[in-house]
Amino acid sequence: MIVFITPIILFLVCTFLIKKLIPFLKRMSLLDYPSHRSNHNILIPKGAGIILIPLLIISVFGIFFFRGLLDNQWFIFLISIIILYVISLIDDIKNLSASIRLLTHFFCVSISIFILKEDIALFIQNNISTWLHFNPLFLFYFLSVLLIVLWIWIINLFNFMDGMDGLTCIQVLTLFITTNILCLFGFIDENFQFISLILISLFLAFYKFNKPNASIFLGDVGSIPIGYVSGLLLITNFLKNGPIIPLLIVFLYYLLDSTLTLILRLTKGKNIFEAHSDHFYQKILRAGQTHRQVLNKIIILLLFLFILSMISIKYPIISLVLGMILTLGFLILLQKQSKNE
Repeated sequence: MIVFITPIILFLVCTFLIKKLIPFLKRMSLLDYPSHRSNHNILIPKGAGIILIPLLIISVFGIFFFRGLLDNQWFIFLISIIILYVISLIDDIKNLSASIRLLTHFFCVSISIFILKEDIALFIQNNISTWLHFNPLFLFYFLSVLLIVLWIWIINLFNFMDGMDGLTCIQVLTLFITTNILCLFGFIDENFQFISLILISLFLAFYKFNKPNASIFLGDVGSIPIGYVSGLLLITNFLKNGPIIPLLIVFLYYLLDSTLTLILRLTKGKNIFEAHSDHFYQKILRAGQTHRQVLNKIIILLLFLFILSMISIKYPIISLVLGMILTLGFLILLQKQSKNE
């Protein structure tokens, strides 16, 4: 019973603490200052993750500890979240260099991949070695490096995409509502059901303050750890032959917007490590549409992706293809509308 009461308590506590946090951040001048890249023209407090992430860590630790689920893997995962939280908080306050941030991401992801080494070896044995006769040690290191790069990319794309009122809230809610349903169907283990319930309650509370017009932003202190948790969800389910396609489908908007933007910047010879405002949602905002208008469009897309995600349980490949076509079509529509406004 405590598992289902906890999300209600978290929602109420998170709502109360964010209300108190907003004036504190204003007094401390921890604000998002408008610039030529900004999607806002007023000062808005940033740092809701200061509240959300400790509540996530404490809740997960408490539930996992009392239910006997806190093994070595989850201990390392929680430590990694704490490290990312602390470094990202310092970054929000002091603006750390990109090299320090990326080294921290690399360290946390590397130790997480190391603790998943048995899962990686088993995945290679059951899914790759049967048809690709390479040296198992080479395959192990190759896949490990690939997963590290992918996980770091997921962490950072949450940071890149967290630039519009309500956007990260809606993506997190869609991803973890889907996760919870898949847990109820028995496709994902109960660990992620608890995490999904916690995150749904926290981000529903946060959405009250982050929806258009936002009164507070998540900040790197929130987006980076949430990116880590999302990467953990996707990668562990991939390694354990879980329902990766349903999860991937509801993640397509974030994945394609950020990845295509990176590719386009590379083709134009732009510095991919430099802060920019080239994302599809940013272009249409600059063209004159409001945050609410753009967010409503994205919510409709995510609803269709959620439906395809559920269909993919029975028809995975066709659902994934349709999801990619739908998302790419949506991005093309945003691009055209941004030029016509």
